[in-house]
Amino acid sequence: MPLGATFFVRQAFPWLHHYFDLAEMGTTLSPGIKGIVSWGGRLPAKTAIGIARLRGLPHWNLEDGFLRSVGLGKSGSIPLSIIADDLGLPVDAGIASRLELLIGDPTRPRDAACGKTIRKRLVEHKLTKYNHLPHKAPNIAASTRRRLLLVDQVVGDVSVGRALGNAASFEQMLRDAVASGGQCLVRTHPDVMAGYRKGYLTELAARTPGVVFVGDQVSVASILDVVDEVWTVSSQFGLDALLRGLPVRCYAAPFYAGWGLTQDTVSQAAKAATSQRRTARPTIDELVEVVFSVYPSYRNPATWQPIHVLQAIDLLVEEMTSRK
Repeated sequence: MPLGATFFVRQAFPWLHHYFDLAEMGTTLSPGIKGIVSWGGRLPAKTAIGIARLRGLPHWNLEDGFLRSVGLGKSGSIPLSIIADDLGLPVDAGIASRLELLIGDPTRPRDAACGKTIRKRLVEHKLTKYNHLPHKAPNIAASTRRRLLLVDQVVGDVSVGRALGNAASFEQMLRDAVASGGQCLVRTHPDVMAGYRKGYLTELAARTPGVVFVGDQVSVASILDVVDEVWTVSSQFGLDALLRGLPVRCYAAPFYAGWGLTQDTVSQAAKAATSQRRTARPTIDELVEVVFSVYPSYRNPATWQPIHVLQAIDLLVEEMTSRK
């Protein structure tokens, strides 16, 4: 159907119309459009949602899929997958997104075998959302203590607040980790290491004796290979850890938390918001099937033909191999 989007979306994602088999995207005010799409959760998205309501048109929230590309979006890499959600963004724990409903739907046939195949392929090829960093062991001092990876995030990251986390969530995570007696490793964001942004844990962790910063520019898989647990507020690092069978502790409510697969240390607000909705207890393979196969849409950027997640994995592996 003809769709409209804000100027920001049409300029930032000039390839987006291909995902909907359209010659072009209209504006949010174009006559004849049958729906409006927005990207992310910032002001342009809120503007698009408001216009859709005023015009009585359906609206879809768009975002990158959880298996996106080799390179970063800011470097111009086109995603192999996007999500289009008519209810909300998956990072938003305050409402039930379409992803959450799919995970919890007791009537939907579950294909754990499909999920297992996807999970094994992702782990085998060391894949995550972005796949531009090299696979090599990070420089971490040896220790006999249990290694706890604490994932820092950039201050202002929409996924933190939308997952019902805040600065206090990171502070509690660090306090609990230090008190546990484990070796505390803090994974900092590249923008924080470069001095462009501030991380929630940057200053506090630097003042805490025994905390080790992991600033090596290596892949997610390389870090997960050398840790025993992952503690996070809302980062996809937690999902990557679950794929590899690592214990995950969450200090907010990302979409993969609250299903019995993670240890959840969340605020009363987060618990109240999700406990009545996330009552299903899927296996990790059942979760993977929904998150990577059912929920996103995949396209081959070379042809814009729809593809399956396993074909997307093959394309990523092929591109990564060609870059070596």
